[in-house]
Amino acid sequence: MQRRKRLKTPVISRLTWAWLGAFACLIGFGGFVFFAAQSGEGAERIALPVDQVEIFARAPSTQPGSEERIAAPALRDAAGGPLLADAAEGLVSGDEMQDGLTLIYPGEDEFFAGAGDELEAGPDGDGAPFSADEIVITIAGGANATPAVAASLTSTVLAIPDPDEALLRSTPLGQIPRIAPDGRKAFQYYARPFESQGEPRIAIIVGGLGLNASVTERAIDELPPEISLSFAPYAKNLEFWTRKARQAGHEVLIELPMENYGANSQALGAAALLTSRTEQENLQRLDWLMARFGAYIAATNYLGGKFSADEDAIAPVLARLKAAGVGYIDDTGAAQRSSGASGLPMATVSRVIPAAADDSNLRAVKRELAMLEQIAERDGIALGKTYAYAATIDEIAEWSRTLDRKGFDPAPASAVLRANVVTR
Repeated sequence: MQRRKRLKTPVISRLTWAWLGAFACLIGFGGFVFFAAQSGEGAERIALPVDQVEIFARAPSTQPGSEERIAAPALRDAAGGPLLADAAEGLVSGDEMQDGLTLIYPGEDEFFAGAGDELEAGPDGDGAPFSADEIVITIAGGANATPAVAASLTSTVLAIPDPDEALLRSTPLGQIPRIAPDGRKAFQYYARPFESQGEPRIAIIVGGLGLNASVTERAIDELPPEISLSFAPYAKNLEFWTRKARQAGHEVLIELPMENYGANSQALGAAALLTSRTEQENLQRLDWLMARFGAYIAATNYLGGKFSADEDAIAPVLARLKAAGVGYIDDTGAAQRSSGASGLPMATVSRVIPAAADDSNLRAVKRELAMLEQIAERDGIALGKTYAYAATIDEIAEWSRTLDRKGFDPAPASAVLRANVVTR
């Protein structure tokens, strides 16, 4: 009698199980991709123009906290010949500038070195910029994706506009502001939008920026955007720093070094405005100062008690600023008496806040900030000015956060300018 064989389940090796598992995962992934494509929740390729990709400066060669200054321009001939005899003064006449001379800014060509040069020249070295098609970013969202813009890659802060060519005119020393053909003016166009809530307004200007990279970056990043920022004309890389400030929502101003009582005028640099110089010499230097960067709402003095009190010296400068469509903010109290101020958007600083290099001076900073609150309660508006030091920035940033609950409107400097156009 034959015995019937029993059927046995075939033995499946571990390798077979692994292949089956991988096959199942592949099917699942394929199903996900198919579902994503149908539902519009998958990935999508979008083109982003290269000029909207933020380029970061190379780390400074000096240690944080060191000062980086740029001298007033020296003059060489077009072939790079020796310095002219009057280069010590930093400037020559516009006629001489047009006779084959070019301005040389020491160290300016070091910025954006290397990769920056390739970016300007384009991939073929022919000066053509990269096209938007050459940079592709993948984002989630499929067919329902929102096109990316530069702001979406950085922050939602309301940025100040970049320089508008219609608001600039060319001079032998560079482009300076002008009133646009349609009547637009820089002090309005580059102003931070502000709507008063009916509370007393307080505006603050933090100056001396651009000389110290670490402090400048802290002021831009840590101070609220209502704080206006003023930049020193001899600082390096001003186009970079002021663009960064505008992108963070800060209004920017240019500082004008002016002669002070009892001060060494040589320390103010070759572009200083001095009572001993002729009107033409001062206006030439003013043009160089105004061409250092663009998109500022106003100029403000650096020192300048003696120059501001001299009617013959200050009046042509204020008239030139008025014709350029920019405002002027004075902390000497003397400039507003000048006949050149007529029709100029102009404001006088209510209190100068001490620059605190360390915590030992913070008591004086707190006292002046409290005085600004009292002036704003009395007059409805107050304007303070200080210079950038780490401790001062910390104190102003902390104080600014208390203004709303104290019943004050934090305001940009342009809000004060708009409220005070000089009439005579």
